[in-house]
Amino acid sequence: MSYSPIRWLYWLTFALCLALIVALNLPWPGLPPANPAALLNDAWFLWGFNYFGLLIMPMAALMIDDGRRRGMKWPLYVIPYFAIGIIPLSVFLARRPAVETHDRPTPRLLEQRWVWALIAASVFVISIIFLPRGSVNQLTETMLQNPGLLFMWLDIALNHLAALPLAQADMRRRGADRQSLWLTAIALTGPVGLGLWMALRPPATRV
Repeated sequence: MSYSPIRWLYWLTFALCLALIVALNLPWPGLPPANPAALLNDAWFLWGFNYFGLLIMPMAALMIDDGRRRGMKWPLYVIPYFAIGIIPLSVFLARRPAVETHDRPTPRLLEQRWVWALIAASVFVISIIFLPRGSVNQLTETMLQNPGLLFMWLDIALNHLAALPLAQADMRRRGADRQSLWLTAIALTGPVGLGLWMALRPPATRV
């Protein structure tokens, strides 16, 4: 069975991210006690938290569809993905066969265009609500008080990149036009680009 030629990079991402999560949550000497209350008062943290929640929904849908078509046991990856993000996603990408082997249609639930359009719109709503009220200084102070959650920001960036191979496979499957433009939009905007793509994408063609 053939795999992605860059699967080593996914395994490296898994190892480095796992090590970073452990390091950020160790009780280092001199580290002040965590202050979870500060999270609820930080508008930019709340924006990031909600943004990540919106991002993982279309990502999980792409993983389910892609995993089904490649004969993978996708629940083993998708379920923990909702809790620890890039860690199971990087394993999914590393173990993902290069060729689709199953002629399975996209589940009808994942083709609900209004859901994906709503996700894209929701990013704008939370941005309007939270971003004007936050500040870099407050976010920096909040993260220093809760270092275990610093990984969330890296997780967001890595998910933007990890979305590209999944979205590209979906685009090829559907014979989409302007794939480079869509992939650029997804890399830069995450759930906005993903949501719009999934709301506007053509029906899937058979493998």
